[in-house]
Amino acid sequence: MPYQTTNRRNSRKTRRVVNVHQNKFPKGYISRIDDSRRPIDSLSDLTNIEVVKDNVLRPRPPLVEYGTQPTLPIIGRSSIRQNRERYNLFMMDDSGTGKLYKQKDGGSYTLVGGTYDDTAWAMAVQSKGKAYVYNGVDNLTYVDLSDDSIQSYTALTTPVISSVVKTGMTGTTYEHFYRVTANNDVGESIASVVMSVTSGKIRDNWIESTDYVDVTWGAVSGATTYTVYYGDTADTTNELYTVNATTFQDLGTLAVNPFKLAPEGNSTQGEVFTWMYADSKNAQVFGITQDNYLYYSAPGTGDFSPYNGGGYVPIDEDGDTQLNFVSGFRNGKGDPVITLSARGAAGKGKLFHVSFDSLTVGDQIIVYPNVYEANGQSGTYAPRATIKEGDSIYYPTGEDFRSTGTSQNIVNILTNSSTSQVIQDDVDKINNDALDKAVGIAYQQKLYYALPVGTTENNEIWVHDLSRKNMWTLRWTVAAKDMWLYEDTSGNTHFCVLKGNKILEFTRAGAQPHQDDGEAFTSRIAFESLVWDEDGITLGKIRNQYFKFLEPKGQINVNSVGVTRKGTQTSAGSDTYTIDTTQTGIGQWFYSDGNQYGQSPGSIETFGKSVAVLQIKPKGLLAQLDWIVTSSTAGTDYVLSAVNTKGFSLDDLVLKAS
Repeated sequence: MPYQTTNRRNSRKTRRVVNVHQNKFPKGYISRIDDSRRPIDSLSDLTNIEVVKDNVLRPRPPLVEYGTQPTLPIIGRSSIRQNRERYNLFMMDDSGTGKLYKQKDGGSYTLVGGTYDDTAWAMAVQSKGKAYVYNGVDNLTYVDLSDDSIQSYTALTTPVISSVVKTGMTGTTYEHFYRVTANNDVGESIASVVMSVTSGKIRDNWIESTDYVDVTWGAVSGATTYTVYYGDTADTTNELYTVNATTFQDLGTLAVNPFKLAPEGNSTQGEVFTWMYADSKNAQVFGITQDNYLYYSAPGTGDFSPYNGGGYVPIDEDGDTQLNFVSGFRNGKGDPVITLSARGAAGKGKLFHVSFDSLTVGDQIIVYPNVYEANGQSGTYAPRATIKEGDSIYYPTGEDFRSTGTSQNIVNILTNSSTSQVIQDDVDKINNDALDKAVGIAYQQKLYYALPVGTTENNEIWVHDLSRKNMWTLRWTVAAKDMWLYEDTSGNTHFCVLKGNKILEFTRAGAQPHQDDGEAFTSRIAFESLVWDEDGITLGKIRNQYFKFLEPKGQINVNSVGVTRKGTQTSAGSDTYTIDTTQTGIGQWFYSDGNQYGQSPGSIETFGKSVAVLQIKPKGLLAQLDWIVTSSTAGTDYVLSAVNTKGFSLDDLVLKAS
């Protein structure tokens, strides 16, 4: 609706002084706010800007190349620690085959090997001396970090018993039944066909070293050990002993395990995991699959066989959610538990907790998973952008950004609250169909999210500052496929991103400011809209607007745009700062070493301004005023210390809706 003004003339008696000081912006970026109702300590744009020091503004750090650049496309990355040194483990597309490479301190790439899908993003988790590699397509493998060999969990064939021979026993009254399984690092094969032998004694009455049975079977390719099962009936055989040979001599002295039957299923082929987690508490490995199963290994191993201390449990099987993230966290009481996210529809989903309870039967302890739904109905849409920081988990749901915390009044319940109310208009622009590509990291109490905003690939980085009361900074125009922190052998932390197929680092140290990989980027700070009374209807005459910059370099542009008496926008003025240096001159000659007047002083040093103030004189009567600070010039840097707007308002000259 157009604006109109009253026709009553203003007088000096109705003037009020306008003197607006904007020198701190603790509220950061806010998009969900109506025009002319914006708090003066917030901003409407922070493109490629960082909030620093006392809530003042500076162009973000530039991006420069970090280390040796890859010659093959990167299709996955993880971090490992090997021989007390830290490496990046990259998956690269080598002529249509995914292969693993490792790199230390940005140096050369060393081929580890492997054969993986060349289209799926690959990751790895480390437990003890193994890095478990998963990509949602290939079966689980691991890198043995002791020798960089890749171990594949290929399904083992069923062993075949060749002979069961007794010694020292006569008679045929009692029958003894045996089965054998083959084991690898992840599980156990189906048990062999039952073979038996008869004797005149029950097993408990055998004379040690006189009465015994030799069981022999054929070797199974890929097996690391074999487990022998015994029973006094063909239908029930229980675990007896595990050996690393293809023979076993049963002396009758070992008791069978009544809680472990010979397996009828094969768990030796690694599952296809979409996400994995390694619990450092007891070196237990967890993985989730497309069919909503949580697999867990025996503590200290990568063995997921339910016959060896591992197992699996369905969670919301055939339900309306999809498991996509697992990690260690806590429940509302603070007890450590395994926490899972399940993606639903329309920003909804579920969180689950899994604890491991025990049941004692005789002298045997049985451990089993206890699954229960956590408070809240929101799961993550982006497992790679799910961040554990402090005492919470932060993640995008497709509807908003959420965090898990503990209620102050009901301490045994996890809350599941939104942290993105002030930027909801921007959240609505995220492409949920591509949100699984998003990635997030925590660094220096800030959460960084690389997101696909209106596109099918990540194209912006959003910053959620936990140290500044959950302030948001939007947006850094960086198309980051991946982000990570790498600590080199000198103890320096590098904030790296994968942009295109280049590894770049955010850093100010020794870098040309205001450019990424040699190309200038555009920065923009904007505020809209300043008004002169709490209702935003009074017209004003703004005499001057001042912009104070600290340590300015390069070229800085300031502009103001106003709304006129008729409700139309008009340019209110602009100003530009260009770096101005001064020769130091005196002080470059050293007379003590024989130099004289007239000789060359050598390189003459220069210095720049430490403070600059730009001034705009807006024209005409204005209902509100927007201001903008921009730069698109490489080498630009500054701290926007303050914006001061001076003039007077006219109380009797107001806008009216027609």
